[in-house]
Amino acid sequence: MLRIRNIRRKPSESMEIYEKEIGKILRLGKEDFTWELHQESLDARKKHDVHYMGQLNVWPKKEISKKFIEKKKNIDFAKEVHYEFLKSEKEIRPIIVGSGPCGLFAAYVLAKSGLKPILLERGEKVEDRIHSVENFWDTGTLNPKSNVQFGEGGAGTFSDGKLTSRSKDPKGKLVLDTFVEMGAPKEILYMKKPHIGTDRLRKVLISFRKELLAMGAEIHFQEQVLLIEKREEKYQVKTEKGEYESEALVLALGHSARDTFEMLFEKKLAMESKPFAVGFRIEQNQEAVNLQQYGEIFKDQLPPAEYALTYQAGDFGCYTFCMCPGGYVVAAASEEGRLVVNGMSYYKRDGNNANAAILATVDEKIFGKGALAGMEFQREMEEKAFVLGGSNYKAPAQRVGDYLAKKRSQGEGKVLPTYEPGVSYTDLNGLYPEVVNQAIHKALMGMEKKMKGFAGEDSLLTGVETRSSSPVRLIRDKETLESISHENIYPAGEGAGYAGGIVSSAIDGIRVAEKIIEKWR
Repeated sequence: MLRIRNIRRKPSESMEIYEKEIGKILRLGKEDFTWELHQESLDARKKHDVHYMGQLNVWPKKEISKKFIEKKKNIDFAKEVHYEFLKSEKEIRPIIVGSGPCGLFAAYVLAKSGLKPILLERGEKVEDRIHSVENFWDTGTLNPKSNVQFGEGGAGTFSDGKLTSRSKDPKGKLVLDTFVEMGAPKEILYMKKPHIGTDRLRKVLISFRKELLAMGAEIHFQEQVLLIEKREEKYQVKTEKGEYESEALVLALGHSARDTFEMLFEKKLAMESKPFAVGFRIEQNQEAVNLQQYGEIFKDQLPPAEYALTYQAGDFGCYTFCMCPGGYVVAAASEEGRLVVNGMSYYKRDGNNANAAILATVDEKIFGKGALAGMEFQREMEEKAFVLGGSNYKAPAQRVGDYLAKKRSQGEGKVLPTYEPGVSYTDLNGLYPEVVNQAIHKALMGMEKKMKGFAGEDSLLTGVETRSSSPVRLIRDKETLESISHENIYPAGEGAGYAGGIVSSAIDGIRVAEKIIEKWR
């Protein structure tokens, strides 16, 4: 297979331009090769020359000399990557706690190996979960066991469904290929920044569940794990509805499984606090973001624009996170009396606003020492936000100009809030410790210089965003991936502190599944 790099495509041109360019470069007729798009990214650095850059996989039907290929700077030989599923000869039934991306892909690989995992999820299956979440958004009535954080698919189900990852692990291809098999759009295989969208991701999850069940997996919803104990060679797992046992236990917890972290802490599972980031959601008008990122010529010809900004504010690393073009700020609470927000987009990303988290990284210098200190800090900030918003799950909000001036906002500006069940205009400056607020102030002003309009007078802040990543790490051995304190317990994914996002969590679930298969092979 050949890989041809750096092929330009104008926004007005169709994909056929790639086929024509392949023919020109390789001096072949279109009947003499097959091809696919390996990756495509958008280059918008020059506003008068916005274009796509494609990498193409090509299979020539005619022999092309090695000397010819070596003369071309943008052509390389490449190997096709295919994931080989391991096979198991044992009949253990590993228990997986959590049905987010990590838990689902761990179950998938285990089932493919011939094992029949038992998947335990505290929340509801996605069809029922949708009703619980939408009822919360409509009425402010929270279901603590099934919400934006808990339920089939994990927290990513109600998000933008981003599938970007910094990991170079080839298992990432298995993740994307599997999503497409389950009904995700095929363009996620080549987009530089792929996303599924919350609406399509929900349908993918139903297909995923059916596939797991067909392979012999058990899936139990609305069964929160209450207790884990070791008895002889097996772990006994007690839930609200029953008891299960297995030689191997995967803890694919979400970053919000606070009561489970507390139970594991009491059982002396090795864990430690870890840095994470806190801040707010910031909203801008999407059309203004398109104009800023693409320029006047291309602002209406391209998909809703994205951004990613960073700023070093003294000791605090600040950055935008989980940017949702054409998206919505959503109520993401999972505990009564505590308020937290997140961002979400549908596949078309056709909402009026852009939103992203604006965050400052915090560590034990801010939240103190102790394995659960970061988690308690999150709770404290969320309780303050709940009260500031009116103690009814309305979110505290403030225009950026007022936040920087440290004065209470009296009402909406040009950017209208998307958060449901509604916002209360207030002063957000009192929520976080002063040093954190100062860092966010500096970051807003610094990012405004990098992208005009990002922190404009009427850009809207909504609080609080505290769950950017897990506040704890369940410590595991680097080789076996088992807990360093409990043999055959496998902490995995984002909640355990080893991933950040859908793809990296799924990859970690695959890695853990492989270790289990190898150990009991």
